[in-house]
This record gives sequence, C-alpha cells and structure tokens, in this order.
Amino acid sequence: MEYNSKKQVPDKYKINLKDYFEDEKAWEAKLIKVKEDIKKFTIYNNKKLNSKEIETFLNLYFEINSDLADLYIYSSVNHDLDLQNKLYLEMLNKLQLIETDFEQKTAFFEPMIINFSQKEFADLFKENKNLENYRVILENIYEMKDHVLTPKEEQLISLLTQTYSSYEIISSTLINSEHNYGKVQIAEKKIPILINNLEVLKQNKQEKIRKKVSTNFAKVIKQYENTESSLLNYYIENNVNIAKIRNYRSAWDEKLKRIHISNEVFENLKNCAKDNKKSWQEYFKLMKKVLKLDVLHGYDTALNWSDENKSYSIEQAQSIILKALEILGEDYVNKVKKVFDCNYIDYCPYKGKLSGGYSICGYHNPSRIVLSYNNNYNGILTIAHEVGHNINYQYINENNLLWYRGNSSFVAEVASLTNEFLVNHYVAVNSQDKQERMQGIENTLKTFQNNFFDAIMEAQMEQDMYEHKEKGEVISANYLNNLVKKYKNFYLGNVIKNNKYSYHSWVTRSHYYMFFYLYSYALCVSVAAIVSKKIINQEDNMLKKYKEFLKCGSNLKPEEAYKVLGVDLKDKNVLDEAISFFDEQIELYKKIREEVNHE
Repeated sequence: MEYNSKKQVPDKYKINLKDYFEDEKAWEAKLIKVKEDIKKFTIYNNKKLNSKEIETFLNLYFEINSDLADLYIYSSVNHDLDLQNKLYLEMLNKLQLIETDFEQKTAFFEPMIINFSQKEFADLFKENKNLENYRVILENIYEMKDHVLTPKEEQLISLLTQTYSSYEIISSTLINSEHNYGKVQIAEKKIPILINNLEVLKQNKQEKIRKKVSTNFAKVIKQYENTESSLLNYYIENNVNIAKIRNYRSAWDEKLKRIHISNEVFENLKNCAKDNKKSWQEYFKLMKKVLKLDVLHGYDTALNWSDENKSYSIEQAQSIILKALEILGEDYVNKVKKVFDCNYIDYCPYKGKLSGGYSICGYHNPSRIVLSYNNNYNGILTIAHEVGHNINYQYINENNLLWYRGNSSFVAEVASLTNEFLVNHYVAVNSQDKQERMQGIENTLKTFQNNFFDAIMEAQMEQDMYEHKEKGEVISANYLNNLVKKYKNFYLGNVIKNNKYSYHSWVTRSHYYMFFYLYSYALCVSVAAIVSKKIINQEDNMLKKYKEFLKCGSNLKPEEAYKVLGVDLKDKNVLDEAISFFDEQIELYKKIREEVNHE
C-alpha cells in the first residue's frame, strides 16, 4: 500500500519512541536538566584529578553522555520521519549547542590523563580499584599521548568540529526532500520519483521506464553536483585539517589508530578485490544472461533476476524472518519478536521521509529502526539486516557496563549481514517455488557483491579523495565523476555499458560522510559469509561462538572480538574462503536455473 504522508500510515507500522521520551515536552525537560548537569564539570577545570575524582568524573560523564544519546535519538529519528518539519531540526540544533558545551567542559580530561607519567598512570588503579571498570577507556586515552593536545587546544577543536554533521544533513535534506525528480507513467498512474522508491522503480520490467526513472533522477542530481561536491570537499578538508592538528601522518592514519586495526588488513582487502575482479564481472555477466539482455546498462543492475514479482505484506516479512532465524535459537528469536511486537520499527515510505534504512541505539533502550519497506523480497532483507543490528545491541546492553555498550563499525555489520545470508538460505532451501529459491540465492550474491566488491571499490575512492585533498587539491564534481569512471573501468571493464550520467553515484553515497565506514562492510561481509555457512552446516561450534561474539562490547578491540569467532583478520585465507563462498553461490544459481529451464 502507498502512503503520501506520515499521517496516512497506520499506527501499527509506526515507530514507538516512548521508551525515550513521552513527548517533546519531556524531551525539553531532559535537555534543561542535562544543561544543568554539564555545569558540574566546572569544578574539575584546570585541575589534576586524583583517582577518586577521576571515577566521579567518569560516572558523571557517561551518565550525561547516555542522556545526550537519548535526546539525539528522539529528535533525529523524528526529523528523519518528517524532514520538512522544522520543529525537529530546531531540536537537533538546540541539542548540538548542548553537545558542544559538553565537549568543551570535558575537553581538559584527555590532556590531563596523558600528562600523567607512566608510574602515575599505573598508580591510579592501585589507589582506586573501582577504576578497573574504566581501565580500557583510560588506556585508550593514554596510548593516544602523541595526538591529544592541550586543554585549550582541545576546546578550540571542539568548537571547530561542532558543525561536522551539518554537511551530511544538508546533503540528505537536498536529496531526500528538496529536489523534484518528476513523475513516471506506469499503467494508468503517474508515480512520483522519490529517493525512497527509486530502487523499486528501477526494477520495472519495461526498459523505457527504468531508463526514464534513472535519467530523470540523474539529470536533477547533475544540476546540483557542484553543491554536493562542495559539501563533501569541506567535510573532507575539515577531517584532513584535524588529523594534521593532532599530529597524524594523514586522516587514514588517524582512522587506523582509532579503530586499532592494522593497515595490512585493508591492503589484503584491496588486493583480494583486485585479484578476484573476474568473480565480480562473472556476477554481472550472469545477470545479463539471466535477464536476456543484449546490453547491460547501469539502470538495469537493480533488476531482480527472477520473474518472481511476489508481494509480501509486513506481517509476511516478519513471519519469514522469524522462521529463518530459528536456527539461531529460542533466545535470539524471542528478541526478534520483541522488536516486532513493541513497534521498534518505522516501516513505510512516503515523501518527506529519509530514504534507506538504519538502526540507532542508545545505552539503555533497544535500538530503533527506520526504513522504507516496499513489499518486496529486498525489503524483507532490509528488515532482517536492521533487526540484526538491534539484536546485537540487545545482547551488548545486557552483558556490558554502560560505557562499553557499543562496538566498532568494523564489527557491527557481521550481525546484520549474517541475518541476510540466513534468510536467503532459508528461502533457497524451503520455498516450494524454484523461482523464489533462485531469488534467495540471487540476493545472497547481491548482498556479497554490494558489501564486498562495491564497498571496497568505493572505499578506495574515498581514500583517493583524502589523498587528493591532502595534496592541497579541490574535490570538485569533475574530479569525483572521473574518479568513479576510473574505478568502474578498472573493476568492471565493459561488462556494464555506461552513459554520461553513470558517474554521479558519489552524490547519493552518504557513507562518504562517515569517515572511512565503507571498509567495515567488506570486512564484515567476509566474516558473515563464513559464520552463516558454518552455522548452517553446524561446523566448528560456530553457533555458540557467534552468540558469544554478539555480546562483545567496546572493551574489546575488533581483532579481539573476531578471535571469539576464531577469525584472524590478517589471515588471507579468511578472504579466500569468503570469495569461495561467493563463487559457490554463483555455481549453485546456475545449477538451479538449469533445472528450471529443463522442466
């Protein structure tokens, strides 16, 4: 069913945020309280704290940080559900001022910690045993000794970075609600082209419709490419400048040190993608053959390979997901039911709602999910993906101290992508319809190629952008278009026919505002492929290991968390095994397709 506005959506498909705040009045009251609580930090200013004072400071810091997270989730989610409503944007702007004050008043803490001598730092834990609860946090600060500045300089950086999120917010608002992409005639109806129905429209079986939708969208995007490139240019320039100020060799060097992962891991990822680009090309060649196309255009790549045009209600999607995830055990399934029964998801698309999907979590309440469900199989996978994040955080929140209730992005996507693979496997094995079975395998292939090959290609482009900026160059629309062209030609050659609008994909890639997030997908999908396969085949006690892995909080570095699964990130065999998984799925698809063709 289609909805033109938020008001038309039935309540059972709307998100429930009352665990966070009853209403905007309660939000405002909490904001005022937090503003007052932040003033308590002034007693610590310009003071060298003893071990007891450090404990008291950290308790207060994380109490306020938790409140700020709740305030952000409520205002941000409501903003994304109604981008044209100025109220929630005003709330976000108010919150940003409070967050800046919080950062400024606590900016002294890290410089103070790194000024301790090694003996003084070690003695803190001897003097106050309670600080053991904070050891990982304090050690992470202390090891950044070369990159933390004076209290005054940290306050200045806090002021400089307070508008960082504005670049992505402006870009998202332009793309999602300000631009008019026109309409397309389908049967008797004129359908508006929106960012949150774009993929569905590009799946239309009529080439002229796919081409028109893609062209209309691209023409509008091209009109504003200079605005979009300017936003990205200044965002990257800010990151580059902050890295310099903090004495890092580069922005990428800063990222590596903050995530505690060796550059060798990412070089292995890039080399694996380059060495196996023929597997990626084989995927698109198979697509072209299955779709019986003389030429595979960029606007064809969203097409479903199967003739299966089955529509799934939200309730049917929930049922499939619950059955598919039974393999993970009763406790896991009960947590999924909680997500569905307690309205943790906002499902339906409409104009003025943010496109795509995400899960967002605080420190106390289970995460909330915003998505645009389009009643198709891909929509089921989006729900399963975001539910994976939600359940991961349920386990984390249940098993960790408040300040360790989180995980690195280079770990987080394993839970979501494993869910996708398990749902696809369930459908491929249990459906009585061979077309639907093929659809399950097809989407395993899509998930892998999108999160491995495509993510690595775009992550390499992001690295190039930073290197370009670090040389003092401007990141212009022309530079970005040529960059996309260069990498598409390297990885895919002439497998896909491109046109003058084919190289603007960078405009809608919001991940470029997430400071090297894309590699996390490639790393996580490699592990998720191995995990799901071993759970399905009941190998290597993987289910038990996986449940323990889901509990891992931010007190563990990514490589430590992966060791719980028995995975060594530096081992190239991990990536080889993941590529083998992808190649096996291609061959399995060919086999079932041949069976169908001979019936």
